[in-house]
Amino acid sequence: MTFPELVALWLTPPRFPAPAFPLEPRRFSLTLPRVPLEGFPAERYPEVLGAHKTVAFYEWPGTGPTVILAHGWGGCAAQFAGWIKPLTQAGYRVLAYDAPAHGDSEGTLASAPANAGTLKALAKWHGGPIHAIIGHSLGAIATTLALAAGVQTERVVFLAPICFVYDGLKNHGLREGLTDAEADELVLYFETEFSANLSVLSALERVESPPPLTIFHDHADESVPYEEAEIIATSWPGSTLIEVPRVGHTRILLSRSVIQQALSALDGSATPRETPPAP
Repeated sequence: MTFPELVALWLTPPRFPAPAFPLEPRRFSLTLPRVPLEGFPAERYPEVLGAHKTVAFYEWPGTGPTVILAHGWGGCAAQFAGWIKPLTQAGYRVLAYDAPAHGDSEGTLASAPANAGTLKALAKWHGGPIHAIIGHSLGAIATTLALAAGVQTERVVFLAPICFVYDGLKNHGLREGLTDAEADELVLYFETEFSANLSVLSALERVESPPPLTIFHDHADESVPYEEAEIIATSWPGSTLIEVPRVGHTRILLSRSVIQQALSALDGSATPRETPPAP
């Protein structure tokens, strides 16, 4: 494969059957604007940014403040199915979305900036204050990119966060049979072609006042190393890293223990624990 073909394959997320929501949301859609996030040239790659794509949004009403759910690569809003009742029962108004090429949204290609652009569009539609954003996996980068683009929130929660997109790109190249040197060339090609340093750290540099962050991650996560959570926690002022064992990368979304601790984080009472309860 050529580098452009490898990149196109890498930018095509898998689609999986979505679980049912426990509470039926109000469903609506918006068409994303062409306006790019910093560092991503929309004029050359509008599809990768989700420009002009119609995306699916979901709302569960509540009497309290607003929480936005940001899914990861190949995911969708319905992956947060186990979070809806606890959040709404706690009084929160919950908003979620399917990023371009995910869930019920249009598109074939996707990216972290497309996910961030969707989050930004939802925040703009909402118009009011956002109490918290909960981001899973690549949703951590999307959330930080959205904050860098002006979205404001009082708190952030990351679940098994990805810190560095380019590590994933290099591993993708290696899986496709590239040598280590060729995989490095693939990363350089992507950096040159798209002019974007896609990581939580690079986006964080453009966030003027980062909100308090709580991170949940499993040391045994086989998809994203625990070290990435540690790097984020070290770099993000006012962050708390909580190890949650035996939940892996995706099952962390189903862990009742994580949900309970995240609810505590939303009201500012989360504290790190050496031995959290089993999920």
